[in-house]
Amino acid sequence: MTQEPVMPVAEVWFARRDAVVTMTLKMDGAIVLESTSQESIAREMRQRGARHLSIENMYSVTLPATEAALIAADDYAFSESMAALKLIAACAVSEPVPVFAFPERRRRKALADKQGPDGA
Repeated sequence: MTQEPVMPVAEVWFARRDAVVTMTLKMDGAIVLESTSQESIAREMRQRGARHLSIENMYSVTLPATEAALIAADDYAFSESMAALKLIAACAVSEPVPVFAFPERRRRKALADKQGPDGA
């Protein structure tokens, strides 16, 4: 008897600190990332191969998310509804996963190198 491979499940929880919504991403019971960016959470889930997303133990969606999943999620009373809906929308985008850890930093350096030392 062969055992089915376990599909990674991502859990997201919201917290409001100093008027800023922070998301906590958990996988396999361990905190993987805390961020204010839905795109960062979605990218981390893609990099780790998550196939399901559970939001605050009340809504679950198979990844990548669809427009129908986004519409259905609007019926749930998340603690931070806008952040939850933006996260689901970010999970609908299926872009290639970058091979480097911090693409934003690489882009800034590449632009600086392209502009030269005087910024022109």
